[in-house]
Amino acid sequence: MFKFKKNLEKITRTSNLEDRSFFSLRLDRNEKVFSLNNIYKKKFNRYISKIDLNLYPNFETTYKKLSKFLRTDRENILITEGVSGAIKNILDSTLKNNRTEIIAPNPSFALYKIFSKIYNLKLKTYNYDNKFNLKINDIFNIVTKNTSIVFLTFPNIPVEGNIDLKFIKKLAKFLIKRKILLVIDEVYFPFNKFSALSLVKKFNNLVIMRSFSKAFGLAGARIGYIVSNKKKIKVFSNTKGGYETNMLSATAVNFILDNDILTKKYVKDVSKGFLYLKKKLKDLDISYYGGLNSNFIFINLNNKFLAKKIFKRLQQNKIAVRYGYPKPFDRGILVTGCPLKEMKKFFFIFKKVY
Repeated sequence: MFKFKKNLEKITRTSNLEDRSFFSLRLDRNEKVFSLNNIYKKKFNRYISKIDLNLYPNFETTYKKLSKFLRTDRENILITEGVSGAIKNILDSTLKNNRTEIIAPNPSFALYKIFSKIYNLKLKTYNYDNKFNLKINDIFNIVTKNTSIVFLTFPNIPVEGNIDLKFIKKLAKFLIKRKILLVIDEVYFPFNKFSALSLVKKFNNLVIMRSFSKAFGLAGARIGYIVSNKKKIKVFSNTKGGYETNMLSATAVNFILDNDILTKKYVKDVSKGFLYLKKKLKDLDISYYGGLNSNFIFINLNNKFLAKKIFKRLQQNKIAVRYGYPKPFDRGILVTGCPLKEMKKFFFIFKKVY
């Protein structure tokens, strides 16, 4: 007799049906704030025109380009449906029972909590202290014999956190003795100042997840990748659907990797935008966190009513930012980084409504 899993019937998920065309500046989802210019659109169209969509996908070109870009063997890489798909590949590959635990930061990427419910896993979290530092050392205390995976997000959201390579090495050593997987979410690469990619060869329990959604500007293509040792990649690969992704998304990655100057320039431009915003916020004596290893900044207004009012007033001025995180982050707004021109536009309206 057919039955749904009871845990799935209790989960509420929504589709992305929101019309955001009203906003002239979308700074709420950490996407690239503008599309390709006309010159690069024409170049991209030439890539697309060469695709035979009547044929099933072949991703060998994408794997070769990505391998060269990362300076990593092709056998150490698996293309996924963004970081969300990477998490799913990993969870689909792991042995689970009704006692299995995973560990992740809180708050963080919403799918850690959602996937724990889908797979009927116990989710343990490490949280922030009252100074907005992630209590990463708590991980050592909450690991048990039932822990299967520890997710470490660098940087985390809404506040980047205080993770460094020294801590990652320490945690990897601790977990490898207990046969626990350490999965590092580097979705904001290359905004981050360092990466744990070089540690994959040293620790066979280490997995890196990345995406082309942020700095590369391909949020709509829904494509990312996993890097790990060859044995784990082989197993992760066995959990994919018919194909890793589709040829349109893979071709978009080919184009972006062939035109890496676009990404490098955007990262530099966002950095300039952050320098401007931080100076202006400092002049107003407003505290902020971030803009160092990511493309977002948390503006702490120290008052949830003021934060909500500014959020709504910005919306009325056709600027979207993010608001609604749990305490203590309900006292501020999260703003996506952008180049100087767009950042000046944001700050002009922000100061006005502030």
